[in-house]
Amino acid sequence: MATYEPENSKSINFVKRMRDRAFYDHESVNKVLDAGLLAHVGFKVPQKKSSTESDFEDFEDQYPSVIPMIFCRIEQTIYLHGYISGRLMKALSGPVAGSNSEEQAPKASVTVSIVDGLIAALSPMHNSNNYRSVCCFGKARLVEDRDEKIKALTEIVDKQFLGGKKWEDCREINDNELNTTRVIAIDIEAASAKIKSSFPKDEKEDIDNPEVGSKIWTGIIPIKTVFGKPENSTYSKVEVPDYISSLENRSI
Repeated sequence: MATYEPENSKSINFVKRMRDRAFYDHESVNKVLDAGLLAHVGFKVPQKKSSTESDFEDFEDQYPSVIPMIFCRIEQTIYLHGYISGRLMKALSGPVAGSNSEEQAPKASVTVSIVDGLIAALSPMHNSNNYRSVCCFGKARLVEDRDEKIKALTEIVDKQFLGGKKWEDCREINDNELNTTRVIAIDIEAASAKIKSSFPKDEKEDIDNPEVGSKIWTGIIPIKTVFGKPENSTYSKVEVPDYISSLENRSI
């Protein structure tokens, strides 16, 4: 089985807390990536030369940058897209400024989280969530091959429709749209999934205490992201296609 198993406890993807909930195999990681519709992408804004031209200084703020993005996965590569001048697009398009090697690619982290339920417990510190999450780490590159770029854009669009062929059900992309859109590939080097699905787990002394148990409800409240009924735009002139109507009542 293909895996991102960390080499040791210092590995970037090693899950230190609640290790029994951690999964490092490709299948577990991919399932969460494929179910999630939104990723949060962490990156470092490139440095620029200072006025002395000998040193590099931080560009803009010192804050870490994390931006929510739609995305897709093709094998073990995550693809993002955006306007050509977008900060994330520029930051992840080229080698790291000031690095010893011109070939050193910028690093990025990608997280996807899905909350599946609330866990209501007796103790305030045992209230929790059921969830599916992944953290992925890798080096980014600008996609310059036209075929790879079109393939990635197609998958990004279709993923939002749970695999429905929306890209095909559009007019053909034009050169201006293609030229002003960048696609970034992040080849996953390390990753971990963390999944929780359980009922509350309180302390035995609280469970056995009638004064506590008789006053406080415990259990789980499921949370689902469910697709609703499609609504026509003001200029739509055709019937809702099957791949869209079939989304109704489906959940991620």
